[in-house]
Amino acid sequence: MTNVIISSKGQIVIPKERREILGLIKGNKLKIFQENKKIILIAEPDVNQSELFVSASPYAADRAIKASHDIDEKKINDLLLPF
Repeated sequence: MTNVIISSKGQIVIPKERREILGLIKGNKLKIFQENKKIILIAEPDVNQSELFVSASPYAADRAIKASHDIDEKKINDLLLPF
């Protein structure tokens, strides 16, 4: 466990070793939660826009939609027809 000190502005420094382990760099965002007397920080992942979108042929998109539809249909049938 590492102790940190709160500055007069309410800031803390995350030790370098911890930042390196977590891959935190300047500008990263953290979400803060409170659980009783605990403070929990969760790093928001850095996501490049290019990682959010995938280019695919119309055929690939159609196959993916059909596969998703088939899975949904099976789930619905399993719920409606138990055993």
